[in-house]
Amino acid sequence: MTLISGAAAFVFGDDGRLLVVKENYGRFRWSLPGGALELDETPQDAVVRETREETGAGVAVDHLVGVYRFEHGVQAYAFRCDLVDGEPSLQPTEELSAVEWLRPDEIPEPRSNLLHHALADALAGRRGVVRVGLARLN
Repeated sequence: MTLISGAAAFVFGDDGRLLVVKENYGRFRWSLPGGALELDETPQDAVVRETREETGAGVAVDHLVGVYRFEHGVQAYAFRCDLVDGEPSLQPTEELSAVEWLRPDEIPEPRSNLLHHALADALAGRRGVVRVGLARLN
């Protein structure tokens, strides 16, 4: 099985709300800004690039929350990131239908697999978590 790698950003506002995006394809899930790594790209570079592409805002990586490997051949790096420039907003692409700041307990379903499995780790301030064999829920 070929392993597909991606990276996503946990960006929390001063009020505790989380930056989330809503996919405009597939299962129309709520997720974190992020996406697949490009050839020879580090997970840290990918999360910065993808967050800028999806939200128009710049982030800097603070720390690795964890690496999450799913049964279906996807490995995702979740990073705690700080907003460094710009105001996140919906970009003129067809990829997303919403960019929102929501309280973690108010994020609607369906949620992406990574958001489902990693949110508690990010909220607890964990670093360097490794979880393997995770079930695909959505």
